[in-house]
Amino acid sequence: MRRLLNRWLKPMVLLFSLGVATGVSMAQENPIYNQYYFNYYLVNPALAGANDCHYFMLTHKQQWMGIKDAPMTTSFSYQGRLPHNVGLGVYFYNDMNGYSIHQAGQISVAYHIPLSDGYRYKKAVDRDRQLSFAVSLKFFNYGFIADELKDVSAGDMAMQDLSSKFTINSNVGVYFTSYGFFTGLSMTNFLRTKMPAYSKDLEPNTAITGYFNIGNAFTLSDLDVLEPSAMFKFDFDGHLGLDVSLRYDRDMPRHKNFSWWCQATYRQNFDGPYQGIDILPMVGFQFNKFHIAAAYDIPINKLFRHSAGSLELMLGYTLCYTKRFCR
Repeated sequence: MRRLLNRWLKPMVLLFSLGVATGVSMAQENPIYNQYYFNYYLVNPALAGANDCHYFMLTHKQQWMGIKDAPMTTSFSYQGRLPHNVGLGVYFYNDMNGYSIHQAGQISVAYHIPLSDGYRYKKAVDRDRQLSFAVSLKFFNYGFIADELKDVSAGDMAMQDLSSKFTINSNVGVYFTSYGFFTGLSMTNFLRTKMPAYSKDLEPNTAITGYFNIGNAFTLSDLDVLEPSAMFKFDFDGHLGLDVSLRYDRDMPRHKNFSWWCQATYRQNFDGPYQGIDILPMVGFQFNKFHIAAAYDIPINKLFRHSAGSLELMLGYTLCYTKRFCR
């Protein structure tokens, strides 16, 4: 039975995910989506506890440097594996965008089904072949700096209510790994809610949003790993975005428990207010159980004339040694 699953499960998961991804299309920009390349759990709850380790991550991103009151996001996340193949994950973030303030969080519970015995890599603490499922409860608090908007909103009937609004939502995810190959699909915003201060005729509901990723880590040698991957973002309102990434990992045998990686990501949003192309170079280092990384977002669109780009920093810690922070 296990051999049959190993033989047929991988193509079945891949074909199913591709069919869903092409059948629907992308949501409004989500602050946490801008940070997933450090930790895939941020967009797919099925990654919570996928590896036998506990991860802590702190990130800070300053968007559109050079533009006054540009978005600024700080997040903290944890994920780890509990007994009986159960995973637990949480994240919180605070996003400031002009005069609006957005706080949000998520609590995830995952279940993992190992489909192979043992490990392929001694250091990586990665499952060779595994299928994971998860469900999450999400909560949001939207608000405004009311004092700053009194004059602006005085004659605007759509912004008479500047009070904050608390709402909840949910998401689900599935993730499959097999000897370097990985793919996953998550869906979020099942409860279609509205931002505060807007009338129902002027602003749409938040759309159901999906994230589909696929990639493969190719082992070039005992020290080198090359990983191409792609991430599709889509929603039920017909918006679509695509990230294509190439990552290189290098272990340093002369320095115990030290490694580094670099990645280049091509991002394109095909419509909406963020339409355009972004290039994201990034680099990261691991020393013992600490991980540090930086990413720089270069916009190739109308913002390029006004902004110097976006800078993001990540600090991570694991309770075990692992060459990679995410996955």
